[in-house]
Amino acid sequence: MSRRRRETRFEVREVEGVLRVLRDVVVHRDATNELVAISSEAGLPGELVTLHLGTEVDAPARVRVVESRPVVINGQLRHRLRLSRVSGE
Repeated sequence: MSRRRRETRFEVREVEGVLRVLRDVVVHRDATNELVAISSEAGLPGELVTLHLGTEVDAPARVRVVESRPVVINGQLRHRLRLSRVSGE
């Protein structure tokens, strides 16, 4: 006789947390001095993200995705994310 459980072993209720998904992006400033990131994944306009630059001098910056557009770079689909700095958070 099999003694497998028929009841659920766990249950998730009213959970609040943070999901961190780390992505490598290329960041530069465009002609209008806005931050632009080139990513392999699309961003969601309005999404708040933390930008960690490759230097130890720069502290992580909170930015908001203003726009996400697909672009083709070297024959590969990428996403151009226009970012704005978030102040006061």
